[in-house]
Amino acid sequence: MKTRRIPSAIPIYLGAAAFVICGLIFPLYKLGYILLSAAVGLGVYFLGGKIFRGREVPVETPVDTGDSEVDRQIREGLAELAKLEQAAQQIPSAEVKIQLERMVRAGRQIFDAVVQTPEKSTQVRKFMNYYLPTCVKLLDQYRYFSKLNARGGHVEGSIQSIQNSLDMIASAFEKQLDNLFRAEAMDISSDIDVLETMMAAEGLTGQPNFQTTASMSQEERAARLKMEAERCRAASTAARETPKQPIELKLPEKEQNK
Repeated sequence: MKTRRIPSAIPIYLGAAAFVICGLIFPLYKLGYILLSAAVGLGVYFLGGKIFRGREVPVETPVDTGDSEVDRQIREGLAELAKLEQAAQQIPSAEVKIQLERMVRAGRQIFDAVVQTPEKSTQVRKFMNYYLPTCVKLLDQYRYFSKLNARGGHVEGSIQSIQNSLDMIASAFEKQLDNLFRAEAMDISSDIDVLETMMAAEGLTGQPNFQTTASMSQEERAARLKMEAERCRAASTAARETPKQPIELKLPEKEQNK
């Protein structure tokens, strides 16, 4: 996500204060002292700008994957992530903040991956439509219960239950992100296997007991390399087609019963 810096107003106040102080020290009816005071004020202003750099705010870029339904899901998902980010800033618990920051970081990378490859949207449909909104709902309940002055056993139990589930939810978000790149990982592994096999066949890796292509005829060499390449591609294809285990979030018991 792109960010935009909002300048701080503090350097302006410091520069103005420096000019006023110079005015109390030097006679400003003389041009030289006016210029000196202005130079001091500008110097303090620029120095303050180096110290007080303002704050970075996220700037949402328009989503355009070419699929209006995927665009809608991404926009809604980013809006839910913004709620988690806001909750992380408002909740005083350092432990809860850490888990929320993990969720937000993984969630943004998930949506970035879907923007780059819209076909991946089918892999994260449950994440976008159920897991993420449910997590926002749980955090809203956590914040509400945490503000109550009088807490009974049910309220305390709900707060503790939500806290205990956050690490598991954050880990599931990160696993969902990792699963998105499973196919790419298989491709890389296959490419490395083919490269290693071809280099070994040429006698370039120094592997013992490996028949190099130098001792083969041209036809045998081509057949060997073709066979190894097809074997690695077949392994990659089989890995791609292996059904992935669905990621299930174990939500608090009260949330499951609703």
